[in-house]
Amino acid sequence: MAKKSKKQTLGAAIHMSAKSFERQMQHDAFRSMDNFDSLTLQQQKDAIRSALVDMGTNIAQNDADPTGDGDQSLIESREYRDTARELYAIGGDIHAHFTTNSISPFAMNCALGLADMVQKTLKELTGEETQPYSKSERLLALLETRETSMRLSPLLLIVSAGKNLAGSPEAKKHQDTAKVLLKYGANPLARDVLGKTVCHYGAGAMANQMTLDVVDMCISASKSHFLHGRDIELHGLKTAEMNGKVGVAGGFDCDSGRRSIFLEEEKREVWIKPENVRLIDASETHPSPVSLQDIQDRFGSVSLHEVVMQDRSDVASFLLQKHHTSIHTTDADGMSPLAMASGHGQSAWPNVAPLIIEAARKEANQARKTKKQSESVCENCQANVAGKLQQCSRCKSVIYCGRDCQKAHWKEHKMVCKDLAAVSMGINLGLGSGLKDVGMHHSTFSFSKNKHLSGTYQIPKGIQVGETFVVKVQGNTVMSPLLIYDKTRTCEFSLYPDEPGFSQILEEVQKEKAWQGRKTFMKASFDDKGCCTIYPHTAGVKEKYSW
Repeated sequence: MAKKSKKQTLGAAIHMSAKSFERQMQHDAFRSMDNFDSLTLQQQKDAIRSALVDMGTNIAQNDADPTGDGDQSLIESREYRDTARELYAIGGDIHAHFTTNSISPFAMNCALGLADMVQKTLKELTGEETQPYSKSERLLALLETRETSMRLSPLLLIVSAGKNLAGSPEAKKHQDTAKVLLKYGANPLARDVLGKTVCHYGAGAMANQMTLDVVDMCISASKSHFLHGRDIELHGLKTAEMNGKVGVAGGFDCDSGRRSIFLEEEKREVWIKPENVRLIDASETHPSPVSLQDIQDRFGSVSLHEVVMQDRSDVASFLLQKHHTSIHTTDADGMSPLAMASGHGQSAWPNVAPLIIEAARKEANQARKTKKQSESVCENCQANVAGKLQQCSRCKSVIYCGRDCQKAHWKEHKMVCKDLAAVSMGINLGLGSGLKDVGMHHSTFSFSKNKHLSGTYQIPKGIQVGETFVVKVQGNTVMSPLLIYDKTRTCEFSLYPDEPGFSQILEEVQKEKAWQGRKTFMKASFDDKGCCTIYPHTAGVKEKYSW
């Protein structure tokens, strides 16, 4: 059986959405959406627009805003997801636009990677301007007018077309064209009709080296794009006479990392690093830099969601290690990249899952480090404590500037000191009856050793009385016991909800982001009576303890 073309697949996907249009048009081709490929450009556009309307797109709002992102309301219905993915994958009716020459000449040059032609057009236009070109409506219309039913800006067109250029010598031309657009002020945060950005197109499931390079440039440009077209003042420059000069911010140069500033009094353009530029209006503050890689589409997805599903470790490394993409962003289904990579995801996506888990561990370690630094504050006066610390000798959990602050705070602290001391010094589990029976955890299969392991509530093999060792603690609900075991599994037992220390230990487990609050490591020891003591304050991830 012949394989259906991409457009035929699209036709099948939007079959239901196009029925209303079919009734209006009564066109024979619509009686079978397998004939979608044979429709005229206008018929394809109308069919796709009908599908978008069914998804909740405000087409009228989009039509009235040809240079903006238009309507970006959330698409919550699952039934439209496959349709949307097909539209996104082929750029809507982009192919029909190319074959019928209905795309604008400038956009065509961008999509083909004709950097010299693009630069010539932009240079001619800005040469005619008598004002800062970043405020030119004609330039904005050229850089941001949306093409095709997917509302692709010229920058989005470059990356959309570039997805098919893996390893092609033409790829460098597209990268150079993107540089030109950004230098003249193209918006790196532009979104298509589904809310997808350059990052979704260029650092998603179909990414290649060229598209990743373009995304890299756009992420750099996006951090200071809020300055574009705004009145600014220069400051902090080594050349003192430049400080205090005012102008208008323009485009971004990817090679130098500088932004164009048009000095209005001198009628000349200079290129300045964004950190040496500030908004003139004192009432305005610099917004937090926009993280392009963390912008969600209309399904709530970021590009990392797509990367996980395709198990693209190369793209995941780019997003996680170079640009620190969030692993916690949830889509409309409540799923984050971390949740996808945890549990069964480790086998479903064996290449990407370890990278995401590693990112979670580093994040958790950094959080602990930050918490420790923030704890260097006097519990009484909240001043930063430097030098010798005055620590509570009983619980060792709070510090003070000196003895005076400690005395002043004692009335409040004494109410919790005993409990804090118990946690800090460890929780003695005693010889509770529940500890003797490991219940459902009695026999655990080790894949590395290829056999069942069975331990009990006893000092681990090779450990001395009073010597601390590392245990893994698993569990995430107050309704179920915690499983506690050492590396050798010769010590393995369950701690039930009614046993001493259960709530304190569970609380530390739930804080561990690396495993979604389901497990963590802690230190433990056994005394000469055979009682185990757990130290919740030592909880940490694998890097902290050698397992």
